[in-house]
Amino acid sequence: MRKIIIFVLSVLTVLSLVACGDITSANTLTTTNQETTVITDTDLPTTDAITSNTLETTEITTIEAVSTEIPTTVASTTVTTEVTTDERYQDISFYSINDFHGGTYSDVFYLEQIGAFFKYKKANDENTIILSNGDIFQGAALSNYYHGRPIVDVFNNIGFDGFIIGNHEFDWGIDEILNYKDGNLENGEMDSPILAANIVYKDTQEPLENTIPYIIKEVSGVKVGVIGLIGEVIDSISATMVENIEFLEPGLVAGNYAYELRENQDCDIVVVYIHDGSSINYELASLDGQYRIDAVFNGHTHWDQEGYIERSDESRMYYAQINPSYSMLASITLEYDTVEQKIVSGSVYNYSNSDISYYNDQTIEDILFSYSNDIEYATFVSEILTTSTGNFSKSTLATWGASVIRDYLGIDVGAVNRGGFRHEIYPGEITMGDMIENYPFDNYINTCKLTGQQLLDFYEDIQYYNDDVVFDDALTYNNGNLYINGVLVEASILYTVGAVDYIFNKTDYAFLDGQDITITTYLMRDLLVEDLRNSNGSFNPNNGTNYQEITYYYDYDYYKDLKEYLYI
Repeated sequence: MRKIIIFVLSVLTVLSLVACGDITSANTLTTTNQETTVITDTDLPTTDAITSNTLETTEITTIEAVSTEIPTTVASTTVTTEVTTDERYQDISFYSINDFHGGTYSDVFYLEQIGAFFKYKKANDENTIILSNGDIFQGAALSNYYHGRPIVDVFNNIGFDGFIIGNHEFDWGIDEILNYKDGNLENGEMDSPILAANIVYKDTQEPLENTIPYIIKEVSGVKVGVIGLIGEVIDSISATMVENIEFLEPGLVAGNYAYELRENQDCDIVVVYIHDGSSINYELASLDGQYRIDAVFNGHTHWDQEGYIERSDESRMYYAQINPSYSMLASITLEYDTVEQKIVSGSVYNYSNSDISYYNDQTIEDILFSYSNDIEYATFVSEILTTSTGNFSKSTLATWGASVIRDYLGIDVGAVNRGGFRHEIYPGEITMGDMIENYPFDNYINTCKLTGQQLLDFYEDIQYYNDDVVFDDALTYNNGNLYINGVLVEASILYTVGAVDYIFNKTDYAFLDGQDITITTYLMRDLLVEDLRNSNGSFNPNNGTNYQEITYYYDYDYYKDLKEYLYI
């Protein structure tokens, strides 16, 4: 029996030594994979080095060959930890909210459910990263009235990791948004950084003030870089708001910063949040090697999208975007193998309202109610302007809006952009709050004089190439001729034409080719509101406008607010 016991103990000792040898090998591999290597004195590659096609292998090899010693200060803070079987694979969850528009497509109070969901995820999963992806503030009465301050306060409470600039962040002037990172607590401060990797000032080529190009988050030993971009959406911004702003080509900038994040910042994963549609995704998916993008969140086009692009090496670039009329937020989860140092799988999901309806948060509710119950705000938005007699489409409202310009400015022709009206009007009372949500833009009216021939050519171009411009109800076209109230528009006569500045300042249109260009102090929405007040309690845009002589003085320097001075 003693010999048997000795034999068994000997076998167990050998097995124990073998097992220890395996663990030592695993630890060695882990140490190699988790060392922090910093490449210094290495500039970003020029934009010429990046194309929309896969990068040359030799080019990447040359860049990777550049190496320097690890600085002592960095090396001394490097921590190497063991990776157990459970820790080897890390699920990292990214979330995005795009085109919230102050809640105009849902309700600003949905931020309570969205925020409660995000806070729950943050509290229960440290591998959670959340950013907003543009067009967040502008649209609904509560956010418009305070220029986004209620949403800033809510986002601070939630703990967003970053804020991406969209085209509608320029609607009040981009400084209104940048001031939320100016260090002045009195005008409100955004806790999360504003990301704008490809927005620069034209005259200096310097980055937009108070912005950064990317953030780096380390979660469970995995280093993640997130790049924030705006797409090629400058046509969706009033030209006066971007006179000294330039948007650099987003694909090239994404590649540049992806290289910086991987090569110089030692990131394992690179994700792009871009306020643009998914048409750019194939270009981003073609970036390879140290320029690789692992996932993309889109915005701007208001499409519900969940998918991935399969690459030639069988890896996938995942992407997502929500339609704010149907979905609340988008998510992409990437499973990262910390030993093989690569993404091994992923999933995409867009959350609807029903998915998060049972989440609630009293703090967020209190923030929103503190703003919405302010007496001045509540009085302003609750004013009943008139009563709608029917259901009127956005197209019908656009024609009415153009007619309002014509009548209230006393000119020949009025024009608006079709997309300026965001919602239909339904039967029942129309309040000031409703009108802010229906026409949320602070567009001024500009005028010019066009010859009859210029007006005819412009009208025909619009019909054939672009239907975004809508003219008033008196302008008609028949058999190659234009008519105003049935009177033929003559080629050599000058006609005064007025339009909202959003379309007036576009070089593709004829307005800037006209004579006697005038920038008025009239805000489009204020004129619409005045016409509703003049309707004697019954609104039907098919019956034309309710024009009465303007009794208000509009002061351009009063920052887009109606200053009520009666003419004397």
